[in-house]
Amino acid sequence: MKKIIALTLAAVMTLAPVCAMADSFEREIASYPWARESAEYCFNNGILSGDEFGNFDLGGNLTRAQMARIFTDAFGLERAADTQFDDFKASDWYADYSLALQNYMPKKDADFKGGEYVTREEFAATLVAVSGGKPSRDTSVTVFNFGDAAEVDDAYKNWVETAVLDRYLLGDGGNVLPKNLLTRAEACAFLYRALEPSADKTLITGKPEVTLEQAVSWAKSKNAADIYLEVAPIYWYYGEQFGIRPDVMFAQAAKETGYGKYTGTVKPEMNNWAGIKIQNPTPEKLIENFESFATPDDGVRGHFNHMSAYVGVPPIGEVHGRYNVVKSLDWAGTVRYVEELGGRWCPEINYGADLVKWIEEMKQF
Repeated sequence: MKKIIALTLAAVMTLAPVCAMADSFEREIASYPWARESAEYCFNNGILSGDEFGNFDLGGNLTRAQMARIFTDAFGLERAADTQFDDFKASDWYADYSLALQNYMPKKDADFKGGEYVTREEFAATLVAVSGGKPSRDTSVTVFNFGDAAEVDDAYKNWVETAVLDRYLLGDGGNVLPKNLLTRAEACAFLYRALEPSADKTLITGKPEVTLEQAVSWAKSKNAADIYLEVAPIYWYYGEQFGIRPDVMFAQAAKETGYGKYTGTVKPEMNNWAGIKIQNPTPEKLIENFESFATPDDGVRGHFNHMSAYVGVPPIGEVHGRYNVVKSLDWAGTVRYVEELGGRWCPEINYGADLVKWIEEMKQF
């Protein structure tokens, strides 16, 4: 079980009065509006503590010793019997924390260097390890989305890929900034996303938040093709059968087909509403690389079947070849949120976030 921990400025500290600390926090967070929710979460749950003057130093950096304490307490890491490091004594305040963290560090040498500041890549990679994640098989999503992906240390590359896929690490301005020293505000954001994975996320399964009528009105406002409007009731029918939200799927169909206009490689007569490829496509962007379904109904069912492999619900009827490809992946059946489709359904990391924006638009109709 994850524990609430204190992200401290020093090993030992005197707490300021609560009200004074709250006032100090409000002053500081004004400079970090992007981190307000995660920093508030850390402050309210005792994860973030100030110094004796009530300062939180959100822009300050985090040492490796402090990181070891955070991860040890937050994830209940157990102390190893023997140390792999030569540069601290058993009496040092962080000794036990370093012994607990050492087997989770993707990269280490003979010295722990507890006073050294931690980089974004190290913190993200170690966070994946301590939270039970695994390094990804490749780094294609990081390379596709971030211009500085090549700068990530080889020891961290596959771990950072998982951090990107799990949306612990979101990047900044199209870059992952791997060598930048991690700030305390960033540490709060990373930890919040790991400790509260459902926060600000949109479930794929469950009841729709948009009615069929709202969805159709929204589609008409986008000058959608008639064939797209005609399959809308089929989406709501299969949404009930699968337990997968039809508003999510309908938004995805809009994105994949250009509101049913099929302006890309896939053609309308293929009834492929989600850009689903065949089991073994070639690298070329050819029409033969995409699935064809006999009827619009079969195409919508195929779309839901494909998503069922992502979220872990049973398919309905005969499945297509690409379904089996997804089922063979490490993360098959584990995708819970629309935002997590980015990097998995397609390499674009903000793919799912775009769908969420469209779903929010539908709610206005």
